[in-house]
Amino acid sequence: MLILLSKFQITFLCFFVLLPLSLQAYPSSTSRLLDFSLSIQSQSSKTVSPVGTNKINIDQLGINWYEHFSHYFHAGLEVGYIEMTQANNPVISAQYTSGQFAGLLLRFTPVKKTNFSLLLDLNYRYNRTEGNSNSQQTQFSWDETTLSAEFQYRPGNTVGLYAAAEYLKLSGEQRDSGTITQLQDFSEKEQQGYRFGLQLVPYQGGIIGLERFSGYRNGGRIYFRRQF
Repeated sequence: MLILLSKFQITFLCFFVLLPLSLQAYPSSTSRLLDFSLSIQSQSSKTVSPVGTNKINIDQLGINWYEHFSHYFHAGLEVGYIEMTQANNPVISAQYTSGQFAGLLLRFTPVKKTNFSLLLDLNYRYNRTEGNSNSQQTQFSWDETTLSAEFQYRPGNTVGLYAAAEYLKLSGEQRDSGTITQLQDFSEKEQQGYRFGLQLVPYQGGIIGLERFSGYRNGGRIYFRRQF
């Protein structure tokens, strides 16, 4: 995680410089129409293909935002930069790739009380990365659909806790060209996962979150969230 943070230290600096300006431009309000988040994430997981199992490590920097269509339904988009490593991949150009991702986010809140909430999320994401090595090129592309149920508990005004169970459906392909030319499909090794998180509220409408993953992925995420 420390290595990942160092890669994006300029982004963090700009974020914290602009944060006081955003507080002045958007005064606190009880009517939240937009939910914006910047996140940094690092995780490891496994995929399966006809030639075996691959362990992958993914680092990503992303932003997402939700529009509040009603008190119980939010929808949004996400985009970001992604780096993926597969140290055990026999194709050298596939061992390190980088690219982008984009996704659609749907959130339902069937239960919303003062101290606790139940959230249901249905997210779709498309990922694409590319790597090169001498005369060899590799492109990865994959789709992810994630369904999750998250329980949030807020014991006070400045702190919150949450836990979530997830189900993942992943489908992708590795396309190699050059000295080695081939096309391989891959899918997820596991489908179930869990998330646990802590939210700190330094001011009204602002949230700093720390999150831990387990199950089909292992790792963590830190995010900075602003509600306007």
